[in-house]
Parts: sequence; structure tokens; C-alpha cells
Amino acid sequence: MHEFRRSVLEHAPIWPDDALPRIADGRTVGARFMADPPYILLLATREEADHRLVAGLLDDAVAELHWVTSEASALAAVAEHPHDAVLLDAGLREEGAERRLMEEGPHTQVILLGDPAGPGAVAAARAAGAADHLPKAGLDRATLLRAVRYAADHRRAIARLQHDALHDPLTGLPNRTLFVDRLAQTLRRGRRRRQSGGAAVLFFDLDRFKLVNDSLGHHVGDRLLQEVAMRVAGALRPGDTVARLGGDEFCVLLEDVADAREAVAVADRVLAVMSAPVAVAGRELHVSCSIGIALAGPDAVPAELIRDADVAMYRAKADGRTRHAVFDAQMHRHAAARLDLETELRRAIEAEDLQVLYQPIVRTADGSLAGFEALCRWSVEPAEFVAVAEETGLIVPLGRFVLHEAARRAAEWGVCVAVNVSARQLGHPGFAALVEEAVRSAGTRPGDLRLEVTESAMTADTEPMRRTLSELRDRLGVTAHLDDFGLGAASLRFLHRFPGDALKIDRGLVLEMLTDPGSQEIVKAIVALAHNLGMEVVAEGVETAALAERLAALGCEYLQGFHFAPPLTADEAAARVAGAEPATRAAA
Repeated sequence: MHEFRRSVLEHAPIWPDDALPRIADGRTVGARFMADPPYILLLATREEADHRLVAGLLDDAVAELHWVTSEASALAAVAEHPHDAVLLDAGLREEGAERRLMEEGPHTQVILLGDPAGPGAVAAARAAGAADHLPKAGLDRATLLRAVRYAADHRRAIARLQHDALHDPLTGLPNRTLFVDRLAQTLRRGRRRRQSGGAAVLFFDLDRFKLVNDSLGHHVGDRLLQEVAMRVAGALRPGDTVARLGGDEFCVLLEDVADAREAVAVADRVLAVMSAPVAVAGRELHVSCSIGIALAGPDAVPAELIRDADVAMYRAKADGRTRHAVFDAQMHRHAAARLDLETELRRAIEAEDLQVLYQPIVRTADGSLAGFEALCRWSVEPAEFVAVAEETGLIVPLGRFVLHEAARRAAEWGVCVAVNVSARQLGHPGFAALVEEAVRSAGTRPGDLRLEVTESAMTADTEPMRRTLSELRDRLGVTAHLDDFGLGAASLRFLHRFPGDALKIDRGLVLEMLTDPGSQEIVKAIVALAHNLGMEVVAEGVETAALAERLAALGCEYLQGFHFAPPLTADEAAARVAGAEPATRAAA
């Protein structure tokens, strides 16, 4: 026996293909929809004469007529298959029949056929939801067709509105609302049947999708999303559901999954179909994604299952992208801890409960103080809280706090203070204004505030960043250093256009110089490259006198590291400026 579905959201209406969004080659995405006439009608009556009457007024080109002889059969029929209208014999009608039919078959339109007994019975039927009333006596084809057409148009109008509310207009896929409802139904059916096979959710988004939108335009991004929708839908098993949750985020519902291996097999197929290049607007785009997989337990809740798949996706991204990861309890604990850390960091930024330390940068020639690097410190390790700040966007207010502190100290001490800046900060539309505000409010002299931009930050869309740095140099005298150089992330082609005046050699290369001849040769090459480009060199990680001597011999102009001083508090840095002695541990 067919399992009758009672959720309104499960009965997504069926529309003509031309109502669906199309991609370049004319294909459509989503379900097929019901056409215009012939109308699908259900006649509910015990009287064979009624059947002959209605069938005689209609032909096969106008209507496909089904006949049942009881209300129970009518309820089963509308649950089994959508009907444009139900012609309900007044003699068969019991109180509330219209309401029951409408509940069992969403959007069902009931036309009362014949005159029910008792005064006010027609009014009662209309109040219960009947769309029309047709007396049998004198019923003709035109009257019947007019009533049926009105009911069918009304049903389709309601269904169209519901479809629009439950589907993504760009791809035609189910949206978040419909996906969550189908997931909830799947979980309920699993619990009711106590079946061994459960459900699984796959969550993924597109790597570097923002770059496509920003560089090629939203119309290209939209076409890309449509193609992704087509490919993923084609990679699924019959009965599975793919939905677009918003932006470039997609979710897949897998039903009757025996174990994680089945879900992983589907994820592998999705990764495979995504690996082929996509031809859009005369360009060949290579799309990648990472997939999180969450398996439903006996007490699974839709929102939590989607959340767990999302968490697993970020684990897959952290493991190297273009792969999948299955959610486990450890991921949940890690995600909860990250959320707590984000909350605490947000409060710390708002309360300015953070500390800025200042590590001296010295001149190689005589060990004299050349300036400081501002380093933000908190109760959590810098790498951990900075990563959370980057992920959540808190890096922008955090960076604002450090910039203002550094600009204020630079003005107070009359020396240069350098501040680390991330790609996300540089890409923020208000970054230049933020730096100007910090410089103007503190009264910092031109050249006394510098920005240290990590080499990895310049691997993205470099031109907007270059323009921002050039604007700050030309308008405010705020120059830039390329930080952590030597990790191999930046393009040498870009380097000669970098609007800065110094390279900072990565501390890892510096620390290995005395034990690894290859590292020493790389440092030597970096120094020569910088000098050929008219730039100076700052070496980080100088821990010993031997390193300082080797770097001096290579021509490195500035040194920074624990051999000279650890990061200092503002008071300690001020004392170092006032003393003006060589900033070495021996002199400290």
C-alpha cells in the first residue's frame, strides 16, 4: 500500500518545464510540473448516473476523470496523486469532508455536485472550503468546464506560490525550508519504522567562489551555480535530495543509508563530477569543493544534523580541500570550543581587554633601535585566536584596536612601529579610512607607522590590495613590508610591483641558516633580490649572536629576535626608547 504523505511541503507541485530556470544549453533544473488540460479530476459519488453525466460532458482531451464511491477512497486518491479538482456528490458528503480532502491532498479544490439536504447546507459546504457548487439539474458542459477551469487555475496559483517559497529561483532546487522539512520527515519515518538504514546529510560549498563573483561578475557566478546544481543532481541516487541553502552552500539528503561507506561513495561521486572544468562565458573554470558528512543517529534533529555536516566540511577544508570528512564527536567538541573562544574574543575586543607588546627591530650596523613590531597578545595563543578572528571577521575590529595602539605609541615615542595586516583586513572596503583615522587621531608622523603584509596574503586578488597600499603610501606616508618572505607563497612577478620598501625574511629560514646550507643560500638570494629591487631586508627569528653575524655578512640591514629582546610591554618599550642603548640582551 502506498504510504500517504501528509506534509504540505512534501507535495511540491508539478510545473511546466518553461516555468523552470534554464542554463546555457536549455536544460532545466528541478522537478517536472503538471501541464494544462487535460485536467485531472476526481468524481466522488455512489451514483453511476452521476458518473455518466460528468463523463458525458467531458471528453478525454479536456479531462482525465477518476471515479470513487466513498469519502475514504477519495481521501486515498488525492493523497496518492494530485488532482486539479474533486467533484463531491452532495449525497456522499459528510460534515467536514471538504476540509479533510484539502488536508489529505494539498491545494485540493472541492466542487460540490448537487444540492445537499437541509437549509444552509450549501453555505456550510462553502464555509468548509468548497470552491464552487454545481446543481446536477440542467448542468451543461460550459458551466462544468468553467467551474473546473477556475478550480484548476486557483490550485495552480496556490501551488506556484508555494513552489516559489520552497525552491531556489536560480537553480530550481529545494531551498533550506523544503530541505529541512524533507529531512525531518525522513528522520520521523526512520524512527517510526525502526529501520536499520538511516539518513545522512552532505554539506558543501565552492572553494574560492567569491573570487569568481568579484573578478568575473555575478552573472558568471550564477551560471556556475546552475551548472553545479545540474552536476550534483545527476550524481545522486534516485530519491536523494540536493538543495541550495543560499550563496554557494549546498546540502544533500541521502535516505536509507546503511553506513558511512554509502554516504562516502556518494560524496566521492560529487567530487568526481565537480572535478571537470566548467565552461562559462567563454572561460574554463575549475571548481572544487570539500564535503562534510553527518550520519543521523536515533535521536537526530534536522538543524543539528546540518550543523554537524557543516562542521565536518570545515574539517575537510582544513585537511587540504577537495575531500570529504565524516563528522564525529571530537569535531563537535572542537566546534563548541571555537564558538566559546569566538564569544570570549568578541567580548575582549569590545572591552579592549587585549595587550599590545612591542618587539624591537635593530640596525645591523650598530645594534641601535630602528623601531618596533606591534604584537597583539591575549590569554590564548596568538595563532589560535587570530585564526578565529580571521574566520569570523573579528580581525577587522581587532586590527582597528592594534592599529590605533601602534599609531599612538609611534607618535608618543617618535619611532617607527610596524603592524601586521591580514588579507581580510586589506580587502575590507574601509581599511584605508581606518588607517587614516588611526594616523590622524594619534598625530603620527609620516613613515612612523608601517604595515607588515604577509606573503600569503598576496596570493589572492593582489591588484586591489596593491592599490590600497599605494594609496596609503602616497597620501599618508604609511609604507609596507612584505612579511614572512621565503615561504614560497608570493609570485615573483608581483614582487617588483609591491608598493613597499622592505622584505622580512621568514623566521623559519633564519633559524635553519646555521645548520642547513640550503636555507642560508635562500636567505642570501632573498637579500640580493631585495637589494636589486631597491628594498631593504629585515630578518626575524635572530636568536643568537652567530645568526646576527651571519646575517650582517650577507648584507641584511635590520634584525629582530630574542637575541636582542623579547616582545616588550609599552612601558618597557618606552624605557628602551628613552635609554637609546643598543637593544641586545647583554645591554639590557
